[in-house]
Amino acid sequence: LLMISTASLMSRRLCDGFSPPRLVRLMHREARPSPTAGCSSPTRRQGFAMTTLSTSSSTSSSAKETTKDSEAAPTVKSTVVPPKQFKPFPFQYHEEMDLEVMSLTNLGLGVCRRPVVDQKTGESKDWVIMVPNVIPGELVRLKIYRNFKNYSDADLVEVLEASTDRVVPRCVLSHICGGCQYQHMSVDKQREWKTQQVEGLMERIAELPNVQVTPTLGTEETYHYRSK
Repeated sequence: LLMISTASLMSRRLCDGFSPPRLVRLMHREARPSPTAGCSSPTRRQGFAMTTLSTSSSTSSSAKETTKDSEAAPTVKSTVVPPKQFKPFPFQYHEEMDLEVMSLTNLGLGVCRRPVVDQKTGESKDWVIMVPNVIPGELVRLKIYRNFKNYSDADLVEVLEASTDRVVPRCVLSHICGGCQYQHMSVDKQREWKTQQVEGLMERIAELPNVQVTPTLGTEETYHYRSK
């Protein structure tokens, strides 16, 4: 009888696609008598529930547990989980705010400022927030995604009050590639800001505040060329 049941089990398992080593383990496991035979308490083996309780008692117990869980679990609103390395000062992750763009960096990022209270001194100071694809003088809505020691980075959510120098970029990738970070500005405005940036660098880095910087030279070709 044991040989017949073993052969039957082998043919059935092989048809189901089990590998030979796993088949041997299954035969030994199914041939071994259950240590819980004759018991009325449930047990769990190999990840499968083996319950010998009556159907009515198990059904009523599961119904009570389901009702208890549904009553105990409150409704939780979905929130955005910040990255593990995110520092929550001075702004929370994805905190939105409306600010005016004051200037541009040499990388084309807009500079906004917002007063915050220093945690150590308790004094108020202007906190710098960097946001891309903006023009000085615009009122924009931004979303914080990183806080550094002295400034924060933000994404542009919406331009509330656009500049008259804003144009539609000819390249659909200009806002993400990093090579044409001024393409949303008119050509004249681009050259004006490049001149101002050289003046600012001469004043801050070289400490030469009275240097006269000539206007940025340009060409009639504003696209499809490369210059270093």
